[in-house]
Amino acid sequence: MANSIFKKIFSSKPLSYLLALLLLFTFVSLGREINRQIHLRGELAHLQGQAITLETENQRLLNELEKIQTDFFKEKAAREKMGLRKPGERMIVIVPSDNLEQEKESNLKYFGKKISNFKAWWDQFFSNKEDIRKE
Repeated sequence: MANSIFKKIFSSKPLSYLLALLLLFTFVSLGREINRQIHLRGELAHLQGQAITLETENQRLLNELEKIQTDFFKEKAAREKMGLRKPGERMIVIVPSDNLEQEKESNLKYFGKKISNFKAWWDQFFSNKEDIRKE
C-alpha cells in the first residue's frame, strides 16, 4: 500500500513538471556559480599581478627615500637647488656665449691664419705661445 502511494505521487504529471523545473533551476544556478568562480579567479590573478608591481614600486621608492636621506644627497641638493657652498669654496659659473661667430673671428685675428682645431690645441699645450703669435 505504501508502495502504491509513492508510485502515484511520483508518477503524477504536475510533480514531474515541478521536479523538471527544480532540476533546471539547479543547473542554471550551478552554471552561474561556475561562471562566477572563473571570473573571480581571473580577477584574483590580475590583482596578484598588480600587487607584485606595487611591491616592486614600493621597494624602488623606499630605496630612493634612503638615498635622499643621506648627507651626500642633501649636500648635493643644497648646492644645485639653493646655490649654497662650503666655506672657502668658490663657485664658477660658465655663461654660454651668444657670439660664437665673433669669437671665431677674434681667434682668427689672434692667430693670424685659420688652422685646424687639433693644431690649435697642440699649439696651446705644447708650443711656446710667442711662437703661435708669430706664425
